[in-house]
Amino acid sequence: MNSADASEPEASSAAAHALAAAGAPAPAPARVSGNDRIAALDTAVASPSAPLRIASITVQTGRLTAFVEIPQKHCRYTNAQIARRVEADFPALPHHACVNARGRTFGCVVHDTSLPHLLEHLAIEFQTQQAPDPRDTYVGTSEWIDERAGTARVQLSFKDDLAALGALRHALDYLNDLLKK
Repeated sequence: MNSADASEPEASSAAAHALAAAGAPAPAPARVSGNDRIAALDTAVASPSAPLRIASITVQTGRLTAFVEIPQKHCRYTNAQIARRVEADFPALPHHACVNARGRTFGCVVHDTSLPHLLEHLAIEFQTQQAPDPRDTYVGTSEWIDERAGTARVQLSFKDDLAALGALRHALDYLNDLLKK
């Protein structure tokens, strides 16, 4: 299992365009071929009442970028309880390579890191679990765009765009379920 933190736009979420009509920022126009890709992109966007939402997704060659919204301040960072649950559910997650100020692995920061950072590593974990070749390596980055507003950017590498979108959706659903408990 390999993961690490570490360009031309080809597609953006059609669902994000619907969000733009509701007052959310509009992403770049979608340039996709086939309804399957649009449907896969749409599934990654959580409901407007979810604690963690994806406002838009852009798929590029080998990389996708998700713009994340976390309106509630108390949901923006992990804590010991969240970390214990995530580590129990995903024992490999703390061993992911991770560039951070506290060490060389995600386990060094999982107890106090941003939810977008956890989303990034969960999506990488789900991609890794589904990878046809166990030697495949996936990397990602996460950063606050405006921490006070609760907006962040998460980027993920992929071998298969639909698998990456599914992994992102699964990670988003998992975290929203966890935050609602």
